Amino acid sequence: MRETESTPLIPELADLRGAARDRAIIAEARVVLAGRLGVRPDEALQHLIWLARDLDVELKEAAAMVTGVRGEAAPEPEQGGIGAHAAVLPQTVTPLVDAFPAPEADVAEDAGRLAAVPDDPAARAVLDVAINAAAHLVPVRGADGKVLDFLYANLNESARDLFGRGAAELAGQRLLRMDPGSALLGLFPAYVEVLETGRPYERGPFEFSTAQEGLTRTARMSVRCVAVPTGVCTVWHYYDDEDRMRRRLERAGRLASLGFGEYDLATDELQWTPQMAANYGLTAGPPLLDELSKVVVDEDRPMVEERFQTLLSRREPVELEHRVVAGDGEQRHLWVFAEPVLDGAGRPVSVNILSQDITRRRGIEKALVETRREILRQQAQVAQEREVAVTLRRAILPDPEDLPDVPGLGFAVRSLAAESAARIGGDWFVSRPLPDQRTLLAIGDVAGHGLPAAAAMARTRNGLLGLAYTGECPGRLVGWLNEMVGELVPERVATGTALVALYDPGTRLMEWTSAGHLPPILVRDGQASPLRVTPEPMLGAVPGYGYSTISTPMLPGDLLFLYTDGLVERRDVDLEERIERLTEVLSGCAGPPDPVVEEVLEQMEYDRTADDTTLFAMRIDSF
Repeated sequence: MRETESTPLIPELADLRGAARDRAIIAEARVVLAGRLGVRPDEALQHLIWLARDLDVELKEAAAMVTGVRGEAAPEPEQGGIGAHAAVLPQTVTPLVDAFPAPEADVAEDAGRLAAVPDDPAARAVLDVAINAAAHLVPVRGADGKVLDFLYANLNESARDLFGRGAAELAGQRLLRMDPGSALLGLFPAYVEVLETGRPYERGPFEFSTAQEGLTRTARMSVRCVAVPTGVCTVWHYYDDEDRMRRRLERAGRLASLGFGEYDLATDELQWTPQMAANYGLTAGPPLLDELSKVVVDEDRPMVEERFQTLLSRREPVELEHRVVAGDGEQRHLWVFAEPVLDGAGRPVSVNILSQDITRRRGIEKALVETRREILRQQAQVAQEREVAVTLRRAILPDPEDLPDVPGLGFAVRSLAAESAARIGGDWFVSRPLPDQRTLLAIGDVAGHGLPAAAAMARTRNGLLGLAYTGECPGRLVGWLNEMVGELVPERVATGTALVALYDPGTRLMEWTSAGHLPPILVRDGQASPLRVTPEPMLGAVPGYGYSTISTPMLPGDLLFLYTDGLVERRDVDLEERIERLTEVLSGCAGPPDPVVEEVLEQMEYDRTADDTTLFAMRIDSF
């Protein structure tokens, strides 16, 4: 398999990890050199810098050579250069004690030192009674009597260092090799002082860091060191797990607004977490239960008292919800769960209390209730408006069965209100004989929906009926209708479309005009085609506009089809395509107007919920 270079997800994180690893290797190298040269760690650092300079390598590369830990790949030294004799780093990470083992003489001397250590009851007692990790350390002295290091003589069962090593790994090893941080952070000199003065040493909690195998470990710890006849005993405790758990619990409580408290029945005292105080809006120390009850609103106090009496008498958990008044005067909703803590005789000695601030949740629920109430009110209003609009439509528009009987003409009308209450529009139609023997044919659609559109439809249709008795041509009638529509509602523009026609049965001539309405379709000899006309403005859009009048001769058997946009408009299809589709359907229709209208309704697949739909078919009979 071909190896591929992996790219870190977060380059900055990889950089930080690399820098930490470099620091760990350098820290280890300082301690190794200090032990080899018998100098202090700060002096060992200077020797490490000189070594890096002599080998012409980076400081971290020199440190890796000293510790035997391989870091990033080091560049090959130039041929003949100062670093040409540098050893090649091993390919795998090697523990410090294995990479640079002590000389056999040192190992033998360390074993001899431990074997020569007499029994130390004081050290044994410290290890036995220590609850936390503890170790017995014996000094390693140089020829001049100076303490160079300590040996782990013995450790208790709880002993673990930051790398998880216990007695099996540490016993018999040197302190500075296994724990370089002891020298870097001042613990080793403190142990030496305890050994020489006999004064106990105590420190912490503090941040402690150490390094091993190119890795660092950091934790908060406390340490205590005491002198014993054969050396010193150290006792230490890491707070890392406890602190992490405490921080997690505090964070979880803050995120969920959860607070915890414990009420001592004997002392009448309440101990609580910071979030518990925040829930009740109190900033002072934990109050007495009587003081806590004072922030509960008066209406909820009897219920709170009754629940706690139930808890103490029945000795079983209770839960409740009550309101409190915070220091800022704001009212909060708290959910509370409480359970008794019983002694061996089954008597309650304390109460554990868990509270959660659910004010935001109750606010959301209240808003949802109000929203639902408003929606229901609007639905009722819309339903009422729809009922009025439908009633108005029925009162204004004649039933298809009530169309006037005009000799030589056949009519079919379908006027369908939108099924959606909010989409009822202003479709209208007219079919009426006039005194001069002509027949008025018209269809229109007022812009908008609902009751306002229905009211505007009634005024527009009735206005046209009145104007038609003047005997004027359709262009003039629509011009007057345009002015009237523009003045219906002065504070807003009212618009609509209309197609108005006058048919003279004597001459079979149809005069008509269109105010922004869809083109009528003429079916003649089985062929359907829209009547083309230059578009003219909608009603109410352009005041004072003069509409033209178009003359179209009609033949016996012709069928004129009028319709509103509810039949052909669809959001997913172009309007022209839908008109072409309607034309195709009409080309295949023949016979009286009623079957034609039904066929169109069946094949056009229109949306009954989107808008009103009106179809008007007129056929010229032969006689």
